[in-house]
Amino acid sequence: MNKKQVREKIVSIDRLSYADMASLLDNEDSSVVFCDEDGIAVCLDGLVSVATLSDAVRVLERHDLSIYNLVCVHDEKTRNLLIEKYAFANEEGCWTWSWQKGRCDTSECDIRTLDESYYSTVREVYTLIDGDELRVDLRNGRLSGLFVDGILAGFIGFHKEGSMGMLHVFDRYRHRGYAQILEKHDINLALEEGRIPYCHVFFSNTASMRLQSKLGLEKGQLPVWWLWKED
Repeated sequence: MNKKQVREKIVSIDRLSYADMASLLDNEDSSVVFCDEDGIAVCLDGLVSVATLSDAVRVLERHDLSIYNLVCVHDEKTRNLLIEKYAFANEEGCWTWSWQKGRCDTSECDIRTLDESYYSTVREVYTLIDGDELRVDLRNGRLSGLFVDGILAGFIGFHKEGSMGMLHVFDRYRHRGYAQILEKHDINLALEEGRIPYCHVFFSNTASMRLQSKLGLEKGQLPVWWLWKED
């Protein structure tokens, strides 16, 4: 199967739960690792996203996922096996929320692409990714900032696999709808680039889930777990 056919297959199985994989397949730099009756795996720059369609034990017997530094899985059994057998680590699962419509209506706001000069400002409040990875994201123009009277009020970005994230509004600018404005901005950016706008929201992040629902994103039924190699 070519990438287009693999994408059609994964969407036909569950378009909401696997919206992240469909978006990954839209990236010209991604590649299909395997696609068979047991599952589907897509790779991009050292990370792999896996949909287990049969028994997780058989998938891991037939396909060596331990060679990857970062693995995204969509079922708990595969997650547990990777932790038990291959020394992967995981903190918390997520839900996939995706935008399945056309462009968002946006407000007229001062939104600019952030560069590395904003590293310290962003790093001070956002520490969920490695500092070096944040520098790469800024260098590659993946973060956007909303400015009020010339002052950075909040920011949002795309992780390297294409998910929306890193959303933060500084305290003095909260409760003004800026989080919605920033996410709508990135939804439209993803659509312009021919990708499905989506985000992974931690189980415990009820505020973000309320935001996704309010904006009109749809939630997948299958949880997602990101796993990484222990040092």
